[in-house]
Amino acid sequence: MTSPALEGPGAAARAAARAGLYVHVPFCVVRCAYCDFASGPGGEAAVERWLGGIAREAARRAPAAADVVFRSVYLGGGTPSTLEPAHVGRLFASLRGAFAVAADAEVTLEANPETVTPERLDAWRAAGVDRLSLGAQSRHADELDRLGRVHTAARVGTALAQARAAGFRRLSLDLIYGFPGHTAARWEETLDWALGFEPEHLSAYAFLAEPGTPLGDAVRAGRAPLPGDAEQADAQARFVARAAAVGLGSYETSNACRPGAEARHNLVYWLRRPYVGLGPSAHGLVGGERYGNLRDLTAWADALADGRWPEAEREAETPATAAREVVMLGLRLTSGLVPADYPPGLWREVGRRYAAALAEAVATGRLEARGDGWAVPAALRFVADDVLAWLEARAEAHGFDSSSAHSVPSASCPSPPASATGADPTRT
Repeated sequence: MTSPALEGPGAAARAAARAGLYVHVPFCVVRCAYCDFASGPGGEAAVERWLGGIAREAARRAPAAADVVFRSVYLGGGTPSTLEPAHVGRLFASLRGAFAVAADAEVTLEANPETVTPERLDAWRAAGVDRLSLGAQSRHADELDRLGRVHTAARVGTALAQARAAGFRRLSLDLIYGFPGHTAARWEETLDWALGFEPEHLSAYAFLAEPGTPLGDAVRAGRAPLPGDAEQADAQARFVARAAAVGLGSYETSNACRPGAEARHNLVYWLRRPYVGLGPSAHGLVGGERYGNLRDLTAWADALADGRWPEAEREAETPATAAREVVMLGLRLTSGLVPADYPPGLWREVGRRYAAALAEAVATGRLEARGDGWAVPAALRFVADDVLAWLEARAEAHGFDSSSAHSVPSASCPSPPASATGADPTRT
């Protein structure tokens, strides 16, 4: 009998998510029809140039992170699993030569099923990778074709079996819902299929019609209608319920896992802890500054070869922007905002700016006050961005400038039922 799923993230996972190292691998076999990431085909020359750029950028960023011990490393993309074993070995030599990576760090590699082989799995294990995130997306051949995926559902099962045989004990599957033509019945079948593999971690992301992508442009032009908002909200609720039924507890809007199997690296982001990003389009937060790298591989690599920073943007944090990010990111977690997760000075700034807005949010049912913080009610998690926008607007109404909150959605949230909670939301 399956034990009841616990929502999270758990205390041990929160404590372990101290600092993260992200590497963007900008190579793909085929670009998906919905993908807006910085990626494209990579020949030997392009990969060599990228590896050289990573080594140079790691050396440039290492001094700012000299006192940081990284507890997570994440290879994202693109498709990191397209790298040859020798490339993976050179990459990790550069990373460990420049940064202090903890011996027990969680090391994740994103993989597409068609690129997983026993030889690559052995190379990943030898390099220290202990967690795979596999892009499965759907069990249906026509949906995979519509999304521009090149693998089959059968190949997902083969890749997972090979990973288990190679010794991987932390496997995650990515799914997508709400794209043109998607139905509730199809989603149930995909969830049945994915959960049947007994992954430690499962992610389900709502489709976004990104401009400049084939599928996104078709949606925006009216050629490919999306399921309605109610259908998409139901799909998200089905994901949470079905995962919970087999012991995977929801710990973030789009993620569920078995106890202790939270994605440590993603918690670094959601808990607003320091991270270094390397590679084209990568972002970082270290030493009180945020930066974003150039998207184009050639421009990024040229800057590094010329001894320049490869950045498109850099911004020093302020108390206001830090507090805003605490609220915006922390409320994505099922457990919500917990004061103990943040330095006392930062939490005082959160209280100064948001105490009145948090109290109003509880009074109107937009948030739940818990013994140690605030959380978005389960019924509103699908529209959490609207709740965040409402909070920011209320903070502004109470005299705090939100003009720099460019990353917070501006849509308003319809009034939900009033909450009956009596907890005090004004504590700091």
